[in-house]
Amino acid sequence: MNRKAGIIESIIMFFLLIVIGLGIYYIYENIPRESVKLNASTIQEPIIENNISSKQFYERMRYSDRVINYYISESCTQNKFDLMQEALDILESKTILVFNLVSKENAVLNILCLDLAPEEENKNYFVAGEGGPSRVLNSTLYSIILEGKIALYRDGTCDNANVAIHELLHALGFDHNNNPKSVLYPTLKCDQKIDEEIIESINKLYRVDSRPDLVFKEVNATKRGKYLDFHMEVLNQGLKSTDGVNVGLYADDVFVESFDLKAISIGSKKIIDVANLKVPLKATRIRFEIDYEYVITEIYEDNNEIELNTF
Repeated sequence: MNRKAGIIESIIMFFLLIVIGLGIYYIYENIPRESVKLNASTIQEPIIENNISSKQFYERMRYSDRVINYYISESCTQNKFDLMQEALDILESKTILVFNLVSKENAVLNILCLDLAPEEENKNYFVAGEGGPSRVLNSTLYSIILEGKIALYRDGTCDNANVAIHELLHALGFDHNNNPKSVLYPTLKCDQKIDEEIIESINKLYRVDSRPDLVFKEVNATKRGKYLDFHMEVLNQGLKSTDGVNVGLYADDVFVESFDLKAISIGSKKIIDVANLKVPLKATRIRFEIDYEYVITEIYEDNNEIELNTF
């Protein structure tokens, strides 16, 4: 009997030690600890290679896509319609741009033929003269033309399409220059030509496909034992909106959790603030990585992750 009692006592003591050990481990895991700030390496800004030589109203100004949907008002005379169409055809033949005639509702470039002056509330819409971008969005990488307008309310004295080309180039974001032989010289003449540097600038601007480009603009975090607080900002600085975006969080290369950013339109950013997220106690490196639910190509592929550490 005494022997059985001893065995029972030993078993009880064994399980008691396990419980005590687990309790000590739990206390150790959850005991308040001093906050440790995790530092991010410098966020690398991409080297933009498409700087252009021709003067624009804003830096790196372009439509989001090299296929530009346009509409010509029904009020245009046949002559003005033909000259505008000739201007579009000439520029299309010399550049990588494609102009696509659509309905007014689907157009990003609207060509009017009315004797108009901007209304009082719209007086600042036109960047210059009778043609120009009327709505522009700064996505950081580009000044994106959301809408352009051309007003052909003067009858040209030339038999060619120089007036229409002049205003079309304004609608593409190009300002006047000081070359009297250029079609973008402030005073128009019939023998002026499209500068080769304008053609080169258009091709440089539009050789970049219409894609999103997500980048971490600000990330900071604080770790207290096994609890992580962080602030994260993701910007779409590209040319196209995107959805189905997640950011995965890794601690010492071990996946912890994924955060759904949903859709991010061009020029917009999503902000996530999280407190008391459990991570491994001894983790010293935290990595955030942008991921898509489907395969997608961005303008730049080397800015989709950032690592923070305690060093």
